[in-house]
Amino acid sequence: MPQSPTYRIKRWMDRRPFRPAMCSMGGVGSTALARHLLSFADKTALEHAWSPAVYEGMDKVRLGYMFGNPYNAVLSIFRREYQRMHANAMNRNSPTPAVDLKGIGIEEYLERGVDEFRIERQFDNWTNPANARHPTILIRYEALHENIDQVLSFFSCEKPFQVQRRNSQWTDQPAHIQQGLQRMYQGLMEKIEATPQIVILHGATATSSSAQPAGLALARP
Repeated sequence: MPQSPTYRIKRWMDRRPFRPAMCSMGGVGSTALARHLLSFADKTALEHAWSPAVYEGMDKVRLGYMFGNPYNAVLSIFRREYQRMHANAMNRNSPTPAVDLKGIGIEEYLERGVDEFRIERQFDNWTNPANARHPTILIRYEALHENIDQVLSFFSCEKPFQVQRRNSQWTDQPAHIQQGLQRMYQGLMEKIEATPQIVILHGATATSSSAQPAGLALARP
């Protein structure tokens, strides 16, 4: 679904000296924030870019990447029946083709034991400071409420944003689904838990005199 005419007009009227774009691993509540920030990536192939390299060569861009608990994220994708679409989005323009997940439910997906979304690859690409070519903020969804002011400041957004907390949790699932999620994504979960809540990376195109050192952690776990 393309961006609405109203949304495009709002973006056209935006007078910030950069274009904001929000990317995410999916299933982490990034859509509402992306639209609040007037992300030009919303509803495009850039929304779940497998790597910040997809934004290479763009001028005056400021990026956000939202990540979070992969167990909850994957459950959210399947609950909304987005699995086929999300596999396509997470592999688009990457070295790997997407596997067709049409008709595949969460139980069969976990039994296969293969991360067809390649979430860990995306996370590694976006959190590697060497890959940053634009000012980029890394945001952990579970800590967004406590750090929303810093996120809005990074994007020069003066309008307040109300963070909606997740109601469902992976621990509410049957034991075999919990175990399947842990088998597939425990390694990624450990990386995420070791990552600060908010990180700012300044890429090669950043010219602000007030820029902080690359990889600065603004809020720790």
